[in-house]
Amino acid sequence: MKGYFKETLGNLGFIDVKAYLRSLARLKGMTLPIKRVICGHDSPLQGPAFIDHYHDLIKADARA
Repeated sequence: MKGYFKETLGNLGFIDVKAYLRSLARLKGMTLPIKRVICGHDSPLQGPAFIDHYHDLIKADARA
């Protein structure tokens, strides 16, 4: 599936960034047969690589 990955993060002002990163890491560690990720903004339908991409975006953010 061809996806359009976000290049920037949205508003993270209301989340616990460290908890978000832990949740994404746990999700990745479960090795579930994920075929689609439904996102809330931008291109709503993504492939499983979006989880890694979003984790990397958050990790690169100064608040992480």
